[in-house]
Amino acid sequence: MITLNQINRESVLHYASSSSVMKKTGENFALVTGASSGIGQAIAEELAMLKHNLILVALPGTGLEAVAQNLSQTYHIEVYTFCIDLTEPDAPFMLLEACERKEINLNVLVNNAGFGNLELFEKSNLDELLQMMALNNRALVSLTYLFIPLLKKAEQSFILNLGSLASVFKIPYKAVYSATKSFVYSFSAALRLELKPGNISVSCLCPGSTLTSARVRDILYRTSGKTNSIFTQSPQAVAQTAVKKLFKRQFRIVPGLHNRLLLGVSHILPESLTDRLLMQLFKPKPLRKIHFITPIRRNAGWESLSLANR
Repeated sequence: MITLNQINRESVLHYASSSSVMKKTGENFALVTGASSGIGQAIAEELAMLKHNLILVALPGTGLEAVAQNLSQTYHIEVYTFCIDLTEPDAPFMLLEACERKEINLNVLVNNAGFGNLELFEKSNLDELLQMMALNNRALVSLTYLFIPLLKKAEQSFILNLGSLASVFKIPYKAVYSATKSFVYSFSAALRLELKPGNISVSCLCPGSTLTSARVRDILYRTSGKTNSIFTQSPQAVAQTAVKKLFKRQFRIVPGLHNRLLLGVSHILPESLTDRLLMQLFKPKPLRKIHFITPIRRNAGWESLSLANR
């Protein structure tokens, strides 16, 4: 893995656009973390369609440069890439320094990078759980804190934090993941109130199960015996709803009618019944021999899982 001291601070923010893309002074940028695949990549494309210039962040070696070049060429926008592990404590500060050095005008911050697991808490890997907390919470808080001064300079600015349906449910076998997403939701709600008098709108995206990767399909198989269902969504469908509602300044964004119905029903059912249903829903089923789950480092952290995925 590339460490911070191996990275040249003068060159970590790479310009990925071709010479045919005209630089325009004063144009606004959106910063998207975990942008090399899944929901992060889909959100980046939705923003590109709206002619938003982009700063894309992900781990080195995840194909971020190819994503950036494709978006720049397709939508004729400026795109920078920043390849780094956001779980490193200094990473958010380095990203801020790079943006300030380039005099980036930022008006959208999308804290998308994150990951989860599916395991009994006592049998989970402690280092992985701490990495999860570092990415899902510490990196998100650090980036938000550091970039608010830049966002305040724009006429209108927007922060989108990636929560989950797990933000509002206690999910067995995903105890730490659901706790990190509850933190994201609560933090976002309080921050929205603090920033409401100003120019920054805060939203929290709460998707359900989203087909972002092969590993997610393995997780779905372990919980439902299927690798797809009518209750899963594509990253593109989630991103379309997210960006549309973000610019309408909506706080809680829940893509998919089935997910909104699930939330509604959960308020009616007795808690004891909900608990039993969640235990049955998320209890991992034995894997067939053809299924293997291996952790993969992606998207500025471990590759994301559902519920919900990056």
